[in-house]
Amino acid sequence: MVSSYFKGILLNLGLDEERIEVLENKGGIVEDEFEGMRYLRLKDSARSLRRGTVVFDEHNIILGFPHIKRVVQLENGIRRAFKRKPFYVEEKVDGYNVRVAKIGEKILVFTRGGFVCPFTTERIEDFITLDFFKDYPNMVLCGEMAGPESPYLVEGPPYVKEDIQFFLFDIQEKKTGRSLPVEERLKLAEEYGIPSVEVFGLYDLSRIDELHALIDRLTKEKREGIVMKSPDMKKIVKYVTPYANINDIKIGARIFFDLPHGYFMQRIKRLAFYLAERKIRGEEFDEYARALGKVLLEPFVESIWDISSGDDEIAELFTVRVKKLETAHKMVTHFERLRLKIHIDDIEVLDNGYWRITFKRVYPDATKEMRELWNGHAFVD
Repeated sequence: MVSSYFKGILLNLGLDEERIEVLENKGGIVEDEFEGMRYLRLKDSARSLRRGTVVFDEHNIILGFPHIKRVVQLENGIRRAFKRKPFYVEEKVDGYNVRVAKIGEKILVFTRGGFVCPFTTERIEDFITLDFFKDYPNMVLCGEMAGPESPYLVEGPPYVKEDIQFFLFDIQEKKTGRSLPVEERLKLAEEYGIPSVEVFGLYDLSRIDELHALIDRLTKEKREGIVMKSPDMKKIVKYVTPYANINDIKIGARIFFDLPHGYFMQRIKRLAFYLAERKIRGEEFDEYARALGKVLLEPFVESIWDISSGDDEIAELFTVRVKKLETAHKMVTHFERLRLKIHIDDIEVLDNGYWRITFKRVYPDATKEMRELWNGHAFVD
């Protein structure tokens, strides 16, 4: 049950007793703790409090990051979202979403679900200057952590060759979740040396051909896509490259039985709309079709081969760098709370004093289902 302290805050924020009770009964609000700091985490949205919101006290309320709508037909999507008004185009970086905020004397990093991430909280000072929070303690830095040494994703953007990096894409107010206008955010990022996503410029519908060319370039460079934003941040939509759709399927097919089938169908749908909008036919269409079939089947079949050998488990391998071994322990504990099965494979001390941790995320349910099917179990579909 939620303590009277946090219940009082929720009441002051406009939630009534009945709504709070419903959230409690369904597990939609949970009290949590990080290094002795108690906070409330919302697993469900409630009024203006989005899912992933964290509450420490009346002043330290970090709104959950909103889900950005997606368009699959670029030209018509722009026409509906922005009419003929200008909008900024920024890179959609392939990473995991974080919010960085100062709580008391500590800088904490929150995942989309509202957990304090022990790994990113330790590493964040490697990427941003804390002077920003001295001057703007009531602001939240929203960004993407991306790179080949991520605890959540097996890949990152091609230009991050090692470790991990932070890329700012939004600055929001505590409590209200209001985003600063794009120009203001870019000015602050430059002033404080905060690394940001690449900004491709200010576009409008008349430059649709240039945007199509940009998508083609990002596909060749194996980058994820773009986010389009009105200057005041009131309208935001995203669009991913055909490369990202195909690559996501390749990564997901390895753990096919652990993902909902909608994961694959959504990406196939996006690819189909891209091919239709660009009127891709003939040999180029055949290349996409072959690529789609290969990335879906090859990793899946390889997983079956692994299982058929009798002693393998379906798993993904991750590598991260930490300053303290204690952080690795906290990270594993964090994953266990999320009901993930983690095995530490290797621990190595680096020349710079950091530790490189290699761990494996095992998928026991997918392993079991695949093994049963290989062993001839009958089922009804």
